[in-house]
Order: sequence, then C-alpha cells, then structure tokens
Amino acid sequence: MSAIQIPEITSLLEAVEKKYGRKVNTSTDFESLSVVIEHEIGEYLSSSTLKRLWGYVNLKPVPRVATLDLLCRFIGYPSFAEYRNVLKNSKDTSSDFFSTPFVSASEMAPGDKLFIGWAPNRLVKLEFIGDDTWRVLESANAKLQPGDNFQAALFLLGYPLVLDCITRADGSATPSYIAGKNGGLTKLEKA
Repeated sequence: MSAIQIPEITSLLEAVEKKYGRKVNTSTDFESLSVVIEHEIGEYLSSSTLKRLWGYVNLKPVPRVATLDLLCRFIGYPSFAEYRNVLKNSKDTSSDFFSTPFVSASEMAPGDKLFIGWAPNRLVKLEFIGDDTWRVLESANAKLQPGDNFQAALFLLGYPLVLDCITRADGSATPSYIAGKNGGLTKLEKA
C-alpha cells in the first residue's frame, strides 16, 4: 500500500469492500470486483484501475473524480461529492474528513517545479526528480537548503509537511523535519 492516504477515499474503498462482501487483495479479487461493478450498475471499471486505486500495483495515485463517482454509484451514492457530504455530516464519524488543495507526486513529471511556503516567511522552490523525490532549488528563510533531496508523496495546503529524512548536498542526512508545524503550508503552487 502507498503512503498516500486521503481519508474520504480510504473510507470509500472500505465501503466498496463492504458492499462487495470481502477484502480486495488479490489479482482475482480485482477482476471479480470489476465484473460485479459492471453487472450491478452497468458501468465498466477495469481491474487495472482498481489495482492502482487500492495500491496493489505501484503507488496509489490520486484518482480521477469520474472513477470515484463510479465507485460511489456502486455503493448507492450519486457522486463522490455527495458521499463526502454524508461523511462530513455524519455524527457517527469519530474522525474528521477534509478537503484541501493538494499536489500529489503521482501527478508530477521529472523536472516539474513546485513552490511551497509556510509561516512566518518561508519560501522554497522544489524540482520533482521522480519516485516521490524532490530537490530544493531555492530556499528563503527556511532550514531546507538548495541541493537538499527528500521524499514526499503528497503536499496538503494548510497541513504540515513532515519529512522523515533530508539528504544534504554533501550526502549527510538530517533528522526528521516538519515544515509548517504551526498552521501548515500556506503556499502550494505548481510552477
């Protein structure tokens, strides 16, 4: 399974498994679920899409809304937006669901740039290298330094960025690092 965990999507996948009647964790399960979905709602969703969504192959990508809408129709909701509203307003939920602008490494191509910032006046320009790895190109008022590399699969606006290790340009490694501990990321823009 991937490190990417968006609570609303995780909840949806659990609801799909509940309706399906069992955990989905083998290649045969995904093929069977694809057939069941098509039989029940008359819409096709490939087993390879399901495998990526569940993290059975590669990393879990952030799925298209059309895919989430289709899964919601399978479990009895008209759309993913409606499913999220039900979750948000549920009194039985002990956790909070959230929606916020984000950037997923799975959407980036090597060479793509990203600007992140956090209070009080930190600004960092990153370059995506591949495999969830980023290089710091420019840094203003932050402990991240040009040439630093780190791995991050997901950046969430308004939430702290937690990095388990930063590799400095000289090859040394830092302890874990948190950017935006108070207030989270305040800037998140693709260049």
